[in-house]
Amino acid sequence: MIIALLAVLGVDLIVIVAFVAGVLARRRWLKRQPGDFAGAIRVADGEVKGLGPKWKRGNGRWVSNVLCWSKAPFLFRPELVPIDGCARERAAEPGEVKRLGDSPVVIDLATDGATIEIATRKDDRLLAVGPLSGPSAGTASAKE
Repeated sequence: MIIALLAVLGVDLIVIVAFVAGVLARRRWLKRQPGDFAGAIRVADGEVKGLGPKWKRGNGRWVSNVLCWSKAPFLFRPELVPIDGCARERAAEPGEVKRLGDSPVVIDLATDGATIEIATRKDDRLLAVGPLSGPSAGTASAKE
């Protein structure tokens, strides 16, 4: 249906195929980057450019103390968020975030007067905390 609509509008099928191939290649390249993790992100308190108060799925990775977040579905133009510290870690409420396994983890991160939350699979918790996982990071781990 969408392909027929685009064809009526004059978009060639090869352009559509090239765009889809580019998106899939970008997704594959991101997943192969060291430290990449899938999850969801939102602003809990304050304001962060490029991020909003609703959960937005995507992929993240750390470069020093900067979180590089690529928003789904296209994963282009990553948002770069410098992080000051890790406030706390908790288990996600039932139904709070979807498609992240049986027991997702939510991590609160402080950045320039705002607080963002990252939800990820329990197995990817250490990747999501990144360089803040050291003993001096002040994380309050949610033990189950």
